[in-house]
Amino acid sequence: MVPKKQSQQGAGPKREPDQDTLVIDEKQNKLLQNALRIKIMHALSREPMTSKQVADLIRQTPGNVHYHIQRLYEGGLLELADTRSVSGIVEKYYLAKASHFHYPGLKNDDEWDVRRGEHEYYATRLDLSEEEAVRFSREIRALLEKWERSTAGGREYGVSVRIGRIGDDRERAAEGEF
Repeated sequence: MVPKKQSQQGAGPKREPDQDTLVIDEKQNKLLQNALRIKIMHALSREPMTSKQVADLIRQTPGNVHYHIQRLYEGGLLELADTRSVSGIVEKYYLAKASHFHYPGLKNDDEWDVRRGEHEYYATRLDLSEEEAVRFSREIRALLEKWERSTAGGREYGVSVRIGRIGDDRERAAEGEF
């Protein structure tokens, strides 16, 4: 996560990076299948902020960010940390309930021994330019190669990374995929 600038307008105490994992259901998992919502969750993981503060931080329109914050709040992924009345306007400060999530509904590959709990699964969505996607892919490949060359031995662990472009139906239709 990119370090966040400290906000002087924030409400309440700052939250240290949360290593606790929130177990989520299928609906919550679907809410997190969006790169903008992931950015919002990161922005709200350390200290409470308003929709406008989040929008300014991640350079998105306030209306768009407010819409997504409302969906995340209704889905139980955000908590209302504070409300303030400023010049007759109610400001709502939201805070992410966690910064890591576990969705137990994932199907497991038969090869992975999930019974012993010796596995981890990480997933996210990123807004990347073509150049950033290439650079990210190269960095992941370099990290894997570093570990392939430098391990001292021990038990075998499987590592699987999948990076690919995700588009909505409108984009695929425009590109002639339908």
